[in-house]
Amino acid sequence: MRLSLISPEKVVFTGDADMIVIPGAKGDFGVLDRHAPFMTMLRKGPVTLYQNGQESQIFTISGGFCEVTPEGCIVLADSVM
Repeated sequence: MRLSLISPEKVVFTGDADMIVIPGAKGDFGVLDRHAPFMTMLRKGPVTLYQNGQESQIFTISGGFCEVTPEGCIVLADSVM
């Protein structure tokens, strides 16, 4: 599944992951390939990427929005630390 993590300054990450765990406004949620489409607000916390069954990268965001489609996930972060 494709993830695009974008801050106001730049594209922070674009790449593939097996699973992504994202800090939603009402709690963390996991996104897998072909996930049902939805859009949500995000809170401050870690965006965790999993590849080959293991944690591979962690990005800390300060909030923002997320759009999930069957093809992937776009995170528009207020800032990435």
